[in-house]
Amino acid sequence: MKWLVGLWQWTNARLPVQRAWDTHMGKYYAPKNFNFWYFFGVLSLVVLVNQLLTGIWLTMSYEPTGDGAFGSVEYIMRDVDFGWILRYLHSTGASAFFLVVYLHMFRGLLYGSYKAPRELVWLFGMAIYLALMAEAFLGYVLPWGQMSYWGAQVIISLFGAIPYFGDAIVEWVRGDYLISGITLTRFFALHVVALPIVLLGLVVLHLLALHEVGSNNPDGVEIKKHKDANGIPLDGIPFHPYYTVHDLVPIVVFLFVFCFIVFFMPEMGGYFIEKANFEHSNPLKTPAHIAPVWYFTPYYSMLRAVPDKFMGFLVMAAAVAILFVLPWLDRSAVKSIRYKGWVSRVAIVVFAAAFIILGILGVKAPTPERTALARFCTVLYFAYFLLMPVWTVIERTKTEPARITMNGGMGFWRSLGVAALIAALVFIPLKAVGSESAHECGEIACDAVAIDHGDKASLQRGAQTFVNYCMGCHGAKFSRWERVADDLGIPHSLMLENLAPGADKIGNLMAISMPERAAKKWFGAPPPDLTLVTRARSPEWVYTYLRNFYADTARPLGVNNKVFKDVGMPHALLDLQGLQACAPGPSFTHSGGMRVDPLTSKPLNDAPCGSYSLVTKGKLTSGEFDVAMRDLVNFMSYLANPVAEQSREIGKGVLLFIALLFVFVWLLNREYWKDVH
Repeated sequence: MKWLVGLWQWTNARLPVQRAWDTHMGKYYAPKNFNFWYFFGVLSLVVLVNQLLTGIWLTMSYEPTGDGAFGSVEYIMRDVDFGWILRYLHSTGASAFFLVVYLHMFRGLLYGSYKAPRELVWLFGMAIYLALMAEAFLGYVLPWGQMSYWGAQVIISLFGAIPYFGDAIVEWVRGDYLISGITLTRFFALHVVALPIVLLGLVVLHLLALHEVGSNNPDGVEIKKHKDANGIPLDGIPFHPYYTVHDLVPIVVFLFVFCFIVFFMPEMGGYFIEKANFEHSNPLKTPAHIAPVWYFTPYYSMLRAVPDKFMGFLVMAAAVAILFVLPWLDRSAVKSIRYKGWVSRVAIVVFAAAFIILGILGVKAPTPERTALARFCTVLYFAYFLLMPVWTVIERTKTEPARITMNGGMGFWRSLGVAALIAALVFIPLKAVGSESAHECGEIACDAVAIDHGDKASLQRGAQTFVNYCMGCHGAKFSRWERVADDLGIPHSLMLENLAPGADKIGNLMAISMPERAAKKWFGAPPPDLTLVTRARSPEWVYTYLRNFYADTARPLGVNNKVFKDVGMPHALLDLQGLQACAPGPSFTHSGGMRVDPLTSKPLNDAPCGSYSLVTKGKLTSGEFDVAMRDLVNFMSYLANPVAEQSREIGKGVLLFIALLFVFVWLLNREYWKDVH
């Protein structure tokens, strides 16, 4: 013990550790009326640490080259021990980072945390936001999937709209005349080295500036104005241990939600990891709808809302830049929304709804109605800031209290009412312009299919069908025979003998069996790899596609498909299903409902290919074929995401641990705060 004390004294005499601790933790007095909105600052630090740690481990297996990037991500997901957890923690962390930062910024708008003397705190925070946007964009490109490539193409090309220097800037950013492997390599260097250094430096400056002037609070009053004889704020408490313990509660709640997403729904329906990013980047194949990841979509909506490319770029840039001058736009005599007038309250509700609408519109395909709504919301966005100097001067405000209040402000039910109002303002306009122009499965609605990776018998039957009927042309080059055998409970000898003939090693990748030259000769292009097709599309899409081939003499191979019109693929499952021919049948609406005669209310059978008649019988009956296709799609779904079942099992244990931890931290927090009034 004496040795440790001596080491501490020796270190503290040469490095001001104690002084730094007292300044920023032990003797830093924060207002004791922090509420829900003050959780998101510390949560952003939690996510930052997660991104740094998981990012370091991911770089150990990632290959930043045009040929190897996509494959290395799949290698991390499949062959690196628990690499899939690292990847999901990082990808989910990116979305979580922006979510907590947006809520942190919204708290600043609510309580005037940008007003004097905290202008520099706000400016450093906005610089962090800019650095975070750049960091996220660079990281978004690294998986080198379809949406990564084409998203980079769209964003980088925007700089080409700048007069005189645009083309040179675009070429400089790409490092080439086209987006290529060298672009990916320099983006990797910036993502893992340069921008993290900048981001960490800005975070330190943000915290230093905050602790120099002191934290704001929901009332917007300065606690430094009222101190006791020892110079301690009467309405303040030491950040440690009170807030270090207090913040453990929201951290544990956040971790519960965060881990639920990581282990049970990491793609979040395509919002966190887009489906198109499960396809390797292809400069010759443009996605039907190019959109950035959700946290960029409000600005992307503004860009699309302006017809002129250069003006759209200026509007998008101005939407971010105007946030930097916010401290000088607000002329109100009070800081907090609690004491501002009704105009400010209405304005911030409308602003929040407009920003959310822009974000949702950005992930949807544009239509004239959606574009009109995006333009209207863009006007509302800028009106909030540009009109702020007017209404904040003329509106009537309440008198700020001399000291902080502990009444909780609006309270739970009124806050819930405001949230419901914002939700209604978002839902109603989107509903009015929200009609889709096509089915997910082409001409028809997708059929439901039951996916169960725990059904080993189904997976084994599906694997047999996959090898016998699919791998004559297609491969599954990101998956290994050994992994499939172990997961499906198939002995290695049986796998090599019956499912992997010609594979000299069980650890080989399930590569394509058709030579590339022959594939190009017969089909014009090599058939796509099937490892990830059910993630790039969906199990329902694949299931519906496999069951909807029909005879079409106009096509070179004699068949067509309702889901993938004019497909170049032959009907590989003809032997099992037989050949179907079109027959008149019921027609459907775009929402999937059957159209009926308005007079008789009977189904309309006016679709020229609304049903099928069987021309040639196959080995299986219609019902047996549907079961076989369910097994095949079940196996292909497993092949695309072999860790899904393991993820759910681990996730249950993790969530149980976090739930038990919550009980402990809640009791600890109650003990510390029981005497704070």
